[in-house]
Amino acid sequence: MRIRIIIKGRSWLFQLANSLNKSNNLEKLVTTYPKFFTKNFHIPNNKVNSVIFLFGIEKFLSKFINPLLKKLKIKFDPMVFIDWLSDLIFSLFYVKNADYLLVGFGASTCKIIKKAKKKGIKTIYFLNSSSSGYQINVKNEYDRLGLSNKYYKEPKVLTDRIEKSIKTADYIGALSTSQKQTYIDDGLLKNKKIFLNLMGVDTSIFYPTNKKKEKFIIITVGNNFVRKGLKYLLESFNDLNLSNSELWIVGDTDINIVNQLVKVEKNNIFKGIVNEFNLPNLYNQSSVFCLPSFEEGLPIVIPQAMACGLPVISSHFASDIVKNGEEGFILNAGDKIELSKKIKYFYDNPEKIIEMGTKARKTSENLLSYDNLAERILNFCKNEDNPNKI
Repeated sequence: MRIRIIIKGRSWLFQLANSLNKSNNLEKLVTTYPKFFTKNFHIPNNKVNSVIFLFGIEKFLSKFINPLLKKLKIKFDPMVFIDWLSDLIFSLFYVKNADYLLVGFGASTCKIIKKAKKKGIKTIYFLNSSSSGYQINVKNEYDRLGLSNKYYKEPKVLTDRIEKSIKTADYIGALSTSQKQTYIDDGLLKNKKIFLNLMGVDTSIFYPTNKKKEKFIIITVGNNFVRKGLKYLLESFNDLNLSNSELWIVGDTDINIVNQLVKVEKNNIFKGIVNEFNLPNLYNQSSVFCLPSFEEGLPIVIPQAMACGLPVISSHFASDIVKNGEEGFILNAGDKIELSKKIKYFYDNPEKIIEMGTKARKTSENLLSYDNLAERILNFCKNEDNPNKI
């Protein structure tokens, strides 16, 4: 089977491309990233088309044009242009030599899908975040916290193009049951053939090292403080005032927003942005992973933490891979009381950290490896004619 991946950026597709290549099913990976970067994921150069000039345009727009437009108070998001341009370039030159195209991942692909239909190539559009209708929950949280001016609303033209892509693709890949349901509720997946393809993890990179843990450390990884529910994580952790403990916040965090919302304590450690390949070291120094998000598809950092043997505290978007009381706990976003209880439970019961962490590792090995993910995609493609409609 010939599978071609087309993506603006990379998401988790480089790891998937590696697994598909190992089974001789990767026809080509088309990406805006340079080939020296794809080499880190063991993808042969002859299996990669790098459309690097799109990468350069996107970086230029993001670094120079976007700040200028904001300074001039011009309401235009340059990413709308690069999204349209990428779809155009990909459709003109890279829709070929495949049985299936894997597309989407947060971008619009209307032109790619239209070209694929003309060539008789099936398309699978992979969802990224939850539906636009569900995003109101995040906006409401920003409003409630007095941060309405900080909320980023995706431009309507881009939302419309993404939703058109979803409607015209042959099949839809969802990262979690909760994510899939948001699109069903919005009426975007009516009569669509959908399959659930859980987020994967490279278990050869993310694995437990049995480091001696001197402190009780809660770790979280995410770039959006409000969306990820981190205000409640900091408050819950700090209210407990646990001795010999730390909370590690990894990611691009706006410290001004943090200081506006919560009182930061000495044992709240902001690690900043960390290279993906350095994350296993941080996970293996930690006790519990926590990400109580208001909105997700299924964040890649949860399988990563599980593969390193950490139990997880998260919201319902992780419920496909974290069974409540098994690999960790599932709770409602914004429930500070319940969050405090679960943190204290692990603090008081260190043996449960080991027990649930061991189960989390086994789940990552048996269900979440990229080889498993690739196999699920291939099985779906081979059996696509079986009735599986929502």
